[in-house]
Amino acid sequence: MRIDRILVGHAPVRMRRPMRSAIHEATHTHNALVEVHAEGVKGQGAALTLAAGQARAVCEVIEDLAGRLHGRDAREIHSLWALMRGRLALTGHSGIGLLAVAALDTALWDLHARALDRPLFRVLGGTATEVPVYAQPGWLALDVEELLEEASSFEEQGFRHYKMRVGSPDWRDDLARVTRVRETLDPETQLLVDANQGWSRIDALAATRALDELGLFWIEEPVSVDDHVGLGQIAASIDTPVAAGESVFGTEGLSPLIEHDAAAVLMPDLQHCGGPTGFLRAAVQAELAGLPVSNHLFLEVSIHLLAACPNRYVAEYMPGWWDDLYEQPPAIVDGHLRPGEEPGVGVRFRSDHADTLTTVS
Repeated sequence: MRIDRILVGHAPVRMRRPMRSAIHEATHTHNALVEVHAEGVKGQGAALTLAAGQARAVCEVIEDLAGRLHGRDAREIHSLWALMRGRLALTGHSGIGLLAVAALDTALWDLHARALDRPLFRVLGGTATEVPVYAQPGWLALDVEELLEEASSFEEQGFRHYKMRVGSPDWRDDLARVTRVRETLDPETQLLVDANQGWSRIDALAATRALDELGLFWIEEPVSVDDHVGLGQIAASIDTPVAAGESVFGTEGLSPLIEHDAAAVLMPDLQHCGGPTGFLRAAVQAELAGLPVSNHLFLEVSIHLLAACPNRYVAEYMPGWWDDLYEQPPAIVDGHLRPGEEPGVGVRFRSDHADTLTTVS
């Protein structure tokens, strides 16, 4: 199946609710879209940024890589992945470049599975099992009453896992907010918190020890993920599991977290791993270390990958970011999601976004 056409485009999508975490603030997702054609079959992939200029930069790298893929066999995905990473040798295997690889790699896997008329998780040897899903975001911009209303709303929809943000300048404010949410939710509903690397090591040690009393499902990224020693100290000082990994790139970024016992749960990010090919390698790396994996974002694709991972744990769902990008987002029922039986990834770009794609190779 020779690749005969590659299309690229930039799709800004307004978030249903503006977001603010300890390190991010945005009103739109800016997505670099790609579509790969081979002998009448097409696959789609996307990369996420929070700025229009960054999305355009990803599109530029995709266009450069597309020239290397044109005419090659679309089924040779692992070789093509290595080819694309080789093209990035001078500029590095992280950042904008790896996001472009991820979008193309996703499109290639989608194309391959669609050509076989099978869902991606089946092609990967996965199982059609339900995976528990946690809802978020619980942004810092919400006041306490809004936060309680949101958490209760997700619980009423059947979710039994809810994640909220912490990482305020004063960790005591976070403790008060988390305590209110914990008291409001059903005791059977699991509460997760995410500091988005917002605390210093000193504050994180104090905050996590206080939060440890609340019986949380996990505490995510309490300090910078580059502070492997600090993460390891925090993880060793509390009973609550520490989760990390979404902010690092590839298996190279996950290795120090494993070596320093810095996380009990690893969270490989689809695009930071370079697409499904890299995500599955990261999942195997975690499995060899005896650690479970959860995804970061991109639930439409990640649910297929988790279904193929024996060490899958729980899936992350970000409502309101991509609902308007796809024709039909995944159907979560009673807080669980089963990978669909539609060919490929199973979701397609909405027609108004697909129509903006232009041929680059």
